[in-house]
Amino acid sequence: MSLFKSTKHTEYCPQCQSALKIKRGKQGLFLGCSAYPECDYLKPLQQHNHVIKELNEICPECGALLQLKQGNFGMFIGCSEYPECHFTVHDEPETQANILCPECKTHQLVERVGRSGKHFYGCSNYPHCKFTLASKPTEMTCPNCHYPLAIQKKIRGKFMWQCANRTCQHLYEQESNQEEL
Repeated sequence: MSLFKSTKHTEYCPQCQSALKIKRGKQGLFLGCSAYPECDYLKPLQQHNHVIKELNEICPECGALLQLKQGNFGMFIGCSEYPECHFTVHDEPETQANILCPECKTHQLVERVGRSGKHFYGCSNYPHCKFTLASKPTEMTCPNCHYPLAIQKKIRGKFMWQCANRTCQHLYEQESNQEEL
């Protein structure tokens, strides 16, 4: 057998039996069905979460063993039955802003870290409530639409308040009866 002879073998799509092709996406390389868009089968070529150690702890959601894993954002504890079970514990606790979510009106806003490492605020009931803000919110009523939250902006060297309602985003100066950050 020659070293330069191709040893390529073709994998076939389990959904439609078409050949799978290597493709590049924003998450890296993957195998995609050659019959796309009629068939949308995908198979990742690399595992994103590397298992470091099996733990003797039981997952509170499904009863399987937990694992210490290395992911894109550092080490975390996750269920060994992923992707069927999505239980995870991260080393950084979420900090509550002690502000009620204006969308679901039942849970608090918490500070989180996004994929790019930037901090943002979102509802603690995620994924059921997807409310998010890019900046730290303050409980302050908008004089234009009466939305209960605002974020502080610096415009031309002057601090202003911007309504956190995406449909309003009214800019205004702080009123004297509301306290400064």
